[in-house]
Amino acid sequence: MLTNQHNILLIDDDSDVLDAYTLLLAQAGHRVFACRDPRQAQTLIGEAWAGIVLSDVCMPYCSGIELMKILLKQDPTLPVLLVTGHGDVPMAVEAVKKGAWDFLQKPVNPEQLLNLVDKALAQRQARLVRRQWQQEQLADNLIGRSEWVSQMRQTLRQLAETDITVYFHGESGSGRTLAACYLHRLSARSEQPVIFGDVVEDQEAPLNQWIEQAAGGMLVLRNIERLTQAQQYLLAHSQSQDPLPFRLVAIGQQPPLALAGTHRIIPELYYCFALTQLFCPPLSQRPDDIEPLFRHYLQQASQRLNNPPPALPPDLCKKLLKRHWPNNVRELANAARLFAVGVMPLADTPTPLLHSGEPLQLDRRVEEYERQIIVEALNIHQGRINDVAEYLQIPRKKLYLRMKKFDLDKHHYR
Repeated sequence: MLTNQHNILLIDDDSDVLDAYTLLLAQAGHRVFACRDPRQAQTLIGEAWAGIVLSDVCMPYCSGIELMKILLKQDPTLPVLLVTGHGDVPMAVEAVKKGAWDFLQKPVNPEQLLNLVDKALAQRQARLVRRQWQQEQLADNLIGRSEWVSQMRQTLRQLAETDITVYFHGESGSGRTLAACYLHRLSARSEQPVIFGDVVEDQEAPLNQWIEQAAGGMLVLRNIERLTQAQQYLLAHSQSQDPLPFRLVAIGQQPPLALAGTHRIIPELYYCFALTQLFCPPLSQRPDDIEPLFRHYLQQASQRLNNPPPALPPDLCKKLLKRHWPNNVRELANAARLFAVGVMPLADTPTPLLHSGEPLQLDRRVEEYERQIIVEALNIHQGRINDVAEYLQIPRKKLYLRMKKFDLDKHHYR
């Protein structure tokens, strides 16, 4: 495996040509690894190697184009320069369309060769620096120890190198929006706007306005199945243009396949997402992420308060793992923020009436238990009624009536 002691892998089955190119490149200050056998070259490069490949096209056993395909499968961003005879120019042009960085015609112009090599190396170095930054960003912000988190980090980094449409699906609070935000932040469009559009049921979405606002950037749509059929056609057509006017990302609870199967999205729009339907599992399916996420949000909250993060009691860690988190990461983050200000979010809050030893009617017991559940939800969501209603899965009006019955004021929990 090549290390950074070499910055060019040179492949040609002709020893004289190999020696001539090696001398020219070495005199220009490059560190060349020369190889006559393209089959050997296939095993020499790892993903983190900071160099480029310069290869002849016509070679026995494996052509330069076949070698290029193999190398690009291992690392799609690796610059591969091809050297071709005059009669092979159409083939080389086609190779550029398939991923070759560029090609040179024989006899090679030394100045042109060195110029292209310098440009390819500069691009390679810049891309590796960006890749390292992407990895650091994802490690710092996509928190967890689960296999899913590890795989999602790699997938987002790979997708950030493309403009392909992406669909994140899963439960509310499972990280779909966070993943979409970091996909944009890591991409080449990061300096352009990212627009979020919520498609509301029984209300026509201002799709044209969102598309105009997202020009050059990324449009993130929630619940695309609620778009009208005409809007779905418009959206699908926009993703067939070259260049793309914006990158399209969608967020929903169900995968596009399920939406297409029930005719809620048109086939043309489904095929935009056919290859990139990414599931964001709930916390209940990724328990390895619960404690790291809690500590991460606790650290954030403590920094905002300018306080050191409090120690995490072992019994609280156990409760975090045992608890069902209906609102997933969002709810866990709120619990961590409460703990940062001294509120034990999952503490047992026994009701005196239930432990007084006096016999109680069933209705009274049920009311006290119901009050306790609402108080805990208000604590976790810091009095935000929309979030509490979603967490308890009841309408806002019904929640307000219950709170009035138990003399609960949302402002006491902020």
